[in-house]
Amino acid sequence: MSLKPKLSEAIRERFDERFTFFICDQLFTQTEASNLLKQFPTEVIESFRQKHASHATLSSLRHPTEIESFLQESQAWREVYLWFTSNAFVSDVLRTFEEPILAKYPLIIRVLFRRWILNESRYYGEVQFSLRHTGSVLSPHTDNADKVLALIVYFPGESESTPGGGTAFYRPRSRRSEFKVFGKYIRWGWLIPLRLRRLLSVKLPTSDSLDAMREVGEHLDFFDTHYQRVLDAPYVLGGAGGFIKNQFSWHDLRLHDFPPGGVRRSLLVNVFLRPSKARSFINRLSFFRRST
Repeated sequence: MSLKPKLSEAIRERFDERFTFFICDQLFTQTEASNLLKQFPTEVIESFRQKHASHATLSSLRHPTEIESFLQESQAWREVYLWFTSNAFVSDVLRTFEEPILAKYPLIIRVLFRRWILNESRYYGEVQFSLRHTGSVLSPHTDNADKVLALIVYFPGESESTPGGGTAFYRPRSRRSEFKVFGKYIRWGWLIPLRLRRLLSVKLPTSDSLDAMREVGEHLDFFDTHYQRVLDAPYVLGGAGGFIKNQFSWHDLRLHDFPPGGVRRSLLVNVFLRPSKARSFINRLSFFRRST
């Protein structure tokens, strides 16, 4: 059993619209996914969940010690982790989504620096294990500005699969609707040149409570007035949903109508652009300012 799924071979349905998103019926086979589910680090993740919080994660970037300890106990998950953080996986992503990745850059940059943009050494992978409980809401957002790919793999237990509840993707109902949402949540964002808006991360207010709909429902209603859901990825064992980040990559997760007492298990795989020296310096400076 080789736990090295390629997106180039696994995507069942792909949408190239304002942004590119896709679903995979079986990124892992039923046998592979069932084995991984048995070894899912539920207890470790729950140890990070705050009281009354609806979700928690175990991240290879934020929790390297705990991740390494877990991977020493699970050979199967170690193989998955090594694959999704490998140059080979990044190369497959760049080949599969070459067009939308290049499209994020101005035409002259695409022409002159195509090989540089698609150089796998400019990117790196990160893995997060996630648990979300019934009532959890991750409000619509476009995601981290340095992100290139987000891939979410689902691990429901027996009889826990649902036709939705994976990840939902949205398109604007009109150009006017798009302006209204960006205008409300990014203020001066539309003054930024079109191609540079990809550097922005836009998000609605969200809540980590088990009754998040009550706290952010007004914002979700506003968003739903102006955006329509195109796809809600099925929450099925071994299935996956994902997207290529750009300034229009609106997606969310709403578990307010998830089965009572339900727990949504997923593996989030991110491919990021390595920060430039200038960006690294700014990030360090920002961290220093926050810590003083």
